[in-house]
Amino acid sequence: MAWIIFLLILGIPILELSVLIDVGGEIGALTTVMLCLATAAVGLTLVRMQGMRIFLDLQAKAQAGEPVGENLIHGFFLLISGVFLFIPGFITDFFGALLLLPFMRLLLGKAGLAHMVVRSHTRGTTFHSRRHETRHNGDTQTEQTSIIIDGEFSAEDQDKYENNKKIDENKPKKHNK
Repeated sequence: MAWIIFLLILGIPILELSVLIDVGGEIGALTTVMLCLATAAVGLTLVRMQGMRIFLDLQAKAQAGEPVGENLIHGFFLLISGVFLFIPGFITDFFGALLLLPFMRLLLGKAGLAHMVVRSHTRGTTFHSRRHETRHNGDTQTEQTSIIIDGEFSAEDQDKYENNKKIDENKPKKHNK
């Protein structure tokens, strides 16, 4: 993983410089610089507008008690988009512009969540939530009652628990007057 990060840190600037040099040779250096500044300005303006809309939608959903996961995915990838658009160059601008598209953010978010679920199942950690339905005046509502996190414990943990329980039982109890 460290090699991949190292290669990205080294490779992206080299690719960006080569593309900037090629484009500058075709349309001129000043025009290339102005184009880079224009794409950054337009892109960051779009990120700001979409970010405010997502933030307001997130607040409204949170106040209504609705799930906000999709808005968090949009917000995260808009942040990444803003970083890409701020870095000068056409390659990062291209990826930043792709992340401005809502369906691309959702696609990447779902792929990332699926990857996390697969990794959690291979490590033996699973998360479950129990839901039950309640009826009020004929309306059905689903409420989340508890979250269960599967885990493992050893005999040492059980022994420590029992010893602490015995110590607590032997302590004198305080009486409030």
